[in-house]
Amino acid sequence: MPSDVVRIGSIIEFEVDDGRRLTVQLVLPENADINAGRISVLTPVGAALIGLSPGQAMEWSGNDGKERLLTVLAVSRPKLD
Repeated sequence: MPSDVVRIGSIIEFEVDDGRRLTVQLVLPENADINAGRISVLTPVGAALIGLSPGQAMEWSGNDGKERLLTVLAVSRPKLD
């Protein structure tokens, strides 16, 4: 699988249609910590990110109930120590 395709462990930089740019890591539920930038693959956004690559976009409903558009800017793998 190409390294720029989102999978568990990927670090994803994306932009939301409201102008926010965020970087998160997609992890298993037991490692999720939104304050540390780690989101679970079982969240709606996490599940929808699987398989996307830079330039692709997805829609989802935000916590406020509004439809949002998220565009993937970059995908990388964590650096191993």
